[in-house]
Amino acid sequence: MKIYNIEMPPDFTFPDLDSDTRAEIDALHAAMLRDKAEADALVERRRAEGYAIPTHEETIARMRCDNRPLRPPALNVAALRELPPRMQAIFAYLYRHDITY
Repeated sequence: MKIYNIEMPPDFTFPDLDSDTRAEIDALHAAMLRDKAEADALVERRRAEGYAIPTHEETIARMRCDNRPLRPPALNVAALRELPPRMQAIFAYLYRHDITY
């Protein structure tokens, strides 16, 4: 198993997550996507009205002190092992698209 292309020890596995928690996470994610779509629509309306609103990329570029490429994600296996099993399961569900078997 790999997470972010980092090989995990063979003895490390994630517990299964109960369906109620999965449903709660999916509902929260859907609400966050709706909120983002509403915010994006508001920004576009304001830009159409003539407001000078920088793009996300422009904002990030101003916030960064240097132009070096961003570091690849890191993963602390020891810290993952110390999490309670339910938190490990939530982590695995949230990052399921970044885990390869």
